[in-house]
Amino acid sequence: MRSDRLLYELEPEGFGGRHCESWDQWRQKANVALPNFPDDVLEQWVYRHWKGVLCNWGWLDFQSMRFELEQWETEKIQSLIKTPHQEVVDKLSSRMSNALFQRSWLVQDMQKHGTWPVAPIVLHYERDIDVMQGKVMKAPYNLLEGHHRLAYLLRLAEQDADLASTHSVWIARIPLH
Repeated sequence: MRSDRLLYELEPEGFGGRHCESWDQWRQKANVALPNFPDDVLEQWVYRHWKGVLCNWGWLDFQSMRFELEQWETEKIQSLIKTPHQEVVDKLSSRMSNALFQRSWLVQDMQKHGTWPVAPIVLHYERDIDVMQGKVMKAPYNLLEGHHRLAYLLRLAEQDADLASTHSVWIARIPLH
């Protein structure tokens, strides 16, 4: 079942404006509509990126999604996580050599801790899915949220930086109907 209508109903009041509904207020209605979503996932994905979630992922069945927080080694992340927006990840990754991006709080935090501060969200699916404009979500793992984090981790790995042995990853699964 598509989630477009549900996501429209979950729009944070004032989204994109100065006086957006607070996370705590919004979470109350979101927890009722999406009881299987961990607060971390709700906040970093649906609340913060509501319009992008609606436009890019509204066709997914959010009410059937289940989440599990897993620990993955860097090599597993490098080899298994794909995205139909690989050009965005590549562009962000290449920017890490720019001195301006080196001052980014996220880059500095990841260099300091060897991992990301918040787990990205990855969809596990059994088959490739055509999504839009000739793009394909390649099975079995596709990034839903966390393109900056993935790009920076991949670049740190390329540079042989001192990385944590494992990294947290939210795995979303949708049972096939």
